[in-house]
Amino acid sequence: MLQRIRLKLRSPDCQSLGLLAIVGAFIMTFCSYTSPAFYFDTSPDNNAFFTVGKAMMHGIVPYKDIFEQKGPYVYFLHGLAYLVSSRSFLLIFLVEIATVTAAMFFVYKLAKLLNASELPALLTALLSPLLFLYHPYYDYGDTVEFFTLPLLLSLIYLMVLLDRRDFRVSHWWYFAQGALVGIVFLSKYTLLGAWIVFYLVVVGRLLVKRQWRRLGRVIGWSAGGFLLATLPWLIYFLMTGSLQAFINVYILFNTKVYLTSSVAAFANLVQSATLVSQFYWGNVLFFLLGVVGTLVVIFQRGIFTNNFSRGLYLASALGCDLLALYGYQAGAVYQYYQLIYFGFFVLPFVYFCQIFFRHVSLPTGDAPFPILVTLLLSLFLVLGVNNNVTNSKVFPNNTSITEKQTTKPQQPAQIDFGRLMRRRTPAGTRLTLLNYGSIDMGFYTASGAIPNTYFFQNYNIPQSAAPQILQSQRNVIRQHQVEWVVLNTPAGKTVKQWQGGSGRITSGNLNPGTSKLTKDLKRHYRCVTQHTQVFEGVNVTYWLYQRK
Repeated sequence: MLQRIRLKLRSPDCQSLGLLAIVGAFIMTFCSYTSPAFYFDTSPDNNAFFTVGKAMMHGIVPYKDIFEQKGPYVYFLHGLAYLVSSRSFLLIFLVEIATVTAAMFFVYKLAKLLNASELPALLTALLSPLLFLYHPYYDYGDTVEFFTLPLLLSLIYLMVLLDRRDFRVSHWWYFAQGALVGIVFLSKYTLLGAWIVFYLVVVGRLLVKRQWRRLGRVIGWSAGGFLLATLPWLIYFLMTGSLQAFINVYILFNTKVYLTSSVAAFANLVQSATLVSQFYWGNVLFFLLGVVGTLVVIFQRGIFTNNFSRGLYLASALGCDLLALYGYQAGAVYQYYQLIYFGFFVLPFVYFCQIFFRHVSLPTGDAPFPILVTLLLSLFLVLGVNNNVTNSKVFPNNTSITEKQTTKPQQPAQIDFGRLMRRRTPAGTRLTLLNYGSIDMGFYTASGAIPNTYFFQNYNIPQSAAPQILQSQRNVIRQHQVEWVVLNTPAGKTVKQWQGGSGRITSGNLNPGTSKLTKDLKRHYRCVTQHTQVFEGVNVTYWLYQRK
């Protein structure tokens, strides 16, 4: 047994995986806001996930007791992160390292499946992070789209494998894909497009050919994996009496309120196709890999050997792209939604790299020099497409931390306010907080507060579509139900002066204004401190109020 483990560890695949893990850890340290190299992860979505996950670990049931719209797997992961480190994203950072490592390893395995030798396959994998970390599609990090990329690559790998083996693969492949469908379905179901098309096409082919035994095998093992991933959550929702709340929020609210389009299904499909087309036309690299590259993959005989496999790949790519933005209107699409498109850039990328490496004289055996050169080139390319490092501790007192011109080390508003709230909250007393008017800016995370209100934040939803959200928050302040209130305004505007303007401070900070709240706020609360820093390229002032 030990001998087999030693042999496995010395295998080229295992050694390549080890190198890719080291590279992944180094790259993510300077690209992800979850990294300890950053002062604080200021992403609203990430902090909202963390807040709900923390609430879960304290017995608060998502959808029923606290409102948020992502799937339960997202909150469970962040709940585990809270247990590991109660005020940081350390576990999420490690999961991000595992994610980019897994994505690079699938690139390596795809290259080998396309008959690349060991060294070209490894060099291709080392160059691939630029596809997964392309800013602003990869922004702060810690998005469902990013975590789904290696899962999508496993499906693409399976498609190539099915083609090479005449659809004879282990049943565990179908079991694994079924489980992945369950995980993605209960994380963000609009990312399921590729799997939906894959199963429709494969099952349709087996039905037409009347291959009943193989059909039963595909459906049975896939269903087994799906149930493994979803049944525990069904039991959880039934035991907590929250199944109806889950359906109302995660399914109905997301489809009826959160999606911005109200037109018919076919019109939504056309609208989604328009958005996808604009994405590909907007960047030369995207057009090269997404359009030209896909055509090469389809028509180049060296990748897929039969027309069915080519059609399966093309249909799955279209399904992935169209469903990811289904129901959204132009101007209402956040760019990180489109990171999932990059999964289907990988096969063309691998093919183009193999063409290049065939025309380059590479050494056989151990070749540290080309590996080192490719690694340095990869880091250079990543820095070219992702400049998050400029907001890290490598650049002290940068604008994302403070607008003060000083050499004295500063901390972001989240850290400063969090320390102040904990210091002024008596030991043994529960720290209560309301993040008023905007999405979760990280003050629950930094302070350790556990939300005691259903709508613990505002959401990127027009007030007219869900007026109960802000009404509930205003009632919390009128009835002074929390000890602390945090709100934000554009720099230069006081709480009394900020009337809301267009209804948002930045594209990711829908904000209704604070002037109408001033009377109730000043009656029950007093301003303790304020802090100005940059959020999404705009100077924002954060205000902390304490109950009188």
